[in-house]
Amino acid sequence: MSFTKDCDPDLLSLGLLDFSNIRERKIIYVDKTKLISQIARQRVPIFFSRPRRFGKSLLVNTLSNLFKNGLSLFSGLDIEKSWNDKTYQVIHIDFSEIASSNSYDFNYSLSTIIIDEFGINKQDTQKLQYPNIILGEISKKLNNNSTVLLIDEYDAPLVHHINDKDELKNITNTLNNLYSTIKRYTDKFRFVFITGVTRVSHLSIFSAFNNLLDISLDEEFNDLLGFTQDDLEQYFDSYIENAAKNLNMDKYDVYKRIEQYYDGFQFSINAKKTIYNPWSILSFLKLFHKGFRNYWFKSSGSSSLIMEYIKQNTQFNISAIQENKLYISEDKLTDRYDIKNIPIDLLLFQTGYLTIRKESDEVASLVYPNTEVEDSFLKLYLATNNLNPEIKFADQIQNLPKNIDERNLKEIIDTFNAILNDCVSMLSSIFNDERSIRDIIYAALPQKITLQKIKERETVKGRSDLELLTQKTHMVIEFKRTKSNRDGASSLKEAVQQLTDKNYGVGYFQNYKLYRVAMVISTEEKKIPYNYCKEITN
Repeated sequence: MSFTKDCDPDLLSLGLLDFSNIRERKIIYVDKTKLISQIARQRVPIFFSRPRRFGKSLLVNTLSNLFKNGLSLFSGLDIEKSWNDKTYQVIHIDFSEIASSNSYDFNYSLSTIIIDEFGINKQDTQKLQYPNIILGEISKKLNNNSTVLLIDEYDAPLVHHINDKDELKNITNTLNNLYSTIKRYTDKFRFVFITGVTRVSHLSIFSAFNNLLDISLDEEFNDLLGFTQDDLEQYFDSYIENAAKNLNMDKYDVYKRIEQYYDGFQFSINAKKTIYNPWSILSFLKLFHKGFRNYWFKSSGSSSLIMEYIKQNTQFNISAIQENKLYISEDKLTDRYDIKNIPIDLLLFQTGYLTIRKESDEVASLVYPNTEVEDSFLKLYLATNNLNPEIKFADQIQNLPKNIDERNLKEIIDTFNAILNDCVSMLSSIFNDERSIRDIIYAALPQKITLQKIKERETVKGRSDLELLTQKTHMVIEFKRTKSNRDGASSLKEAVQQLTDKNYGVGYFQNYKLYRVAMVISTEEKKIPYNYCKEITN
């Protein structure tokens, strides 16, 4: 791995949450301050939701610097042209940092943070159990419009205690009392800004503030967080070029590949642009030698919550997503629900596993934003259904690219069957669904330089089932399963016919050898029989 002199990996802001640190070290900062200025000029409380790893905390820190220090760190940024406000006392509460095993500890920690943020001596120890009382006593003494209040990840403690009914109730009461106190002294605050992932009912953040402005789904702020394609080309083009050089790829091909893997998020029905997840794209630019990998799944912080919801929602149909048949109204996107009863489709949108595409002014379809997230969700879905995609046969996976290059069909099928044997119980009904079998194989295979994977790539004649790309060979696989009215031979014939008629793989990846294979999934034998697989001669 190497970087050119104009591509310093230390100038990528991966994981940095301190705006002053970014500016003082001259780290690349994608300028969103024109939008930040529009937000900061507001005189009403504002709520803004995004999935984790989209930069909410950096946004809050940037607002903190703006209100506390003025424009001292904003030289050369858009906001210089429009900002002329004074400085303020800033109170910043990040609920994701309040680790607590119970409501008693939570109240104590929250009270301590409030006292520390205001810079006053610790109050009566008994009062530490009542953060709303402490905040009220402090607020009484404030001048009007003298203080800025920033609350980050407001729903984090609710998610943390979601499986503990009593503690969840206690913490909800604490938060309700806190937000009611903030409302009572709202004249003391010049600006109130609140971030989170979900919109939770029965929490007074949405009822206490009768003038709360929710900008989460506004078209104007669709790309407030994350990077657009224009941002990528303006700020990171040299890093893309550096990655292309090291990967021995054309720069245009790298752009197309990262678009497929990391772009695609949309947070407003009428948005004109889609968004890259900043964590994923910055991880790739810094760790390009590892290939187009999944960086988001392990860092998103919401997998346990989603797993719990999927288990509870037995009606949830993953194939509706695969077939682009999952729709949601604009009203539902903005609705609020009890933290334990958020509809699964809405929760998947709020946590970033699904994104929206406009169908009409009031309706959107829910789709995977990109390959990285689809891969993440498939692994999560399989794990939720006790279909463990953790591979215990590294040697077979390691040799798969070589076997594809050498067209060693028997070894390829043995690898696929080992995956199925490892992930699926023989009693499972999943062998009745060829799409699910394909998804298990897809999810189990690693994404790396020597083995790229694509599924359901759309062509003018249809969608291919699974495509694997080594550094030499482009392998296209069509799966068919046996049915009561279709035996192995008939299924194989149909798969061969589909590959031939639809010309899957033909005309793509000109510098690669094309290798097309029809495979039959035997519902009876619970595997892919070797005698019902056939290579299609090009």
